Amino acid sequence: MKAILSLIAAFSGYSIHSVAQAGQKIGLATAAERKARGLAIWILSTLCMPAAVFLILYAVSIGNASLVGAMSGSGLASLAIFSHLFMHERITRRELVGVFTIFTAAILIGAFRADTAVVSPSLTALYAYFPAVCGTYLLLWLVFRKRSRINGIVIAGLAGALGGFVPLFQKVSTTPLGLSRPLLHLQFGSETALTSLVQRGVNLMSNPWALTWIAVSLVSMAVMQFAYRRGKAIQLIPAFAANTIAIPVVGGVIVFSERLHPVQWIGIILILAGVLLLTLATGHHVHPPKQNS
Repeated sequence: MKAILSLIAAFSGYSIHSVAQAGQKIGLATAAERKARGLAIWILSTLCMPAAVFLILYAVSIGNASLVGAMSGSGLASLAIFSHLFMHERITRRELVGVFTIFTAAILIGAFRADTAVVSPSLTALYAYFPAVCGTYLLLWLVFRKRSRINGIVIAGLAGALGGFVPLFQKVSTTPLGLSRPLLHLQFGSETALTSLVQRGVNLMSNPWALTWIAVSLVSMAVMQFAYRRGKAIQLIPAFAANTIAIPVVGGVIVFSERLHPVQWIGIILILAGVLLLTLATGHHVHPPKQNS
């Protein structure tokens, strides 16, 4: 039951996040003509972001980091449907196949599971994996610094890889190890249900791994903005999306000893394929909704 709940939370979190990002862009575009309306859309979309973050954090805390990471592709599928229904954008045959592929993959991942014993995270593996991936991308960035098109894809890949490490650090932060190492300690006169909940929240968000995933997610967004200056979105988004899926899948196996059912591996591959179909189709430029005359 927890596995299914984790996938539902991950799907909801990534979907809300993608649609909220689209809403922010719509708000900024709308504000150019109708400032109050545009600002309201942007604020509402921004307020949705924390809900998405905590849904994903909850999904990681009760499920596999590898599967939660793989579900990041579901955000693009939800965005495609949102764009079609609420922004009246035509959905192409390729995009339709991509959406169907991702949803089918999500069902496959949820229908099958491999029993994995709960083990403590291998911090040694995580601390080796993280710099190895980032170092490789930084080296490629240096090698291809004079080839703008390739360099843009490399930078987008680095941004996606950083984003892919977020579920791994989130998972560590929610383990007994993470919860036992808060950097902030609160003192209450008496212990009640409320004070216990507050203390748990503090332990969850103030331990070193929680602060790390927050910092890494911010760096990922900043690096992706830098990548946009080096290439077209249609070239950059697939590199970003593929890494946000692949990095936590591999990390879940090597850091948390997660075992996946063979059908779940097929589901992960299908999600990657669906993401590529969606991103290669249009690059998903978000336009403000058409105004009725």
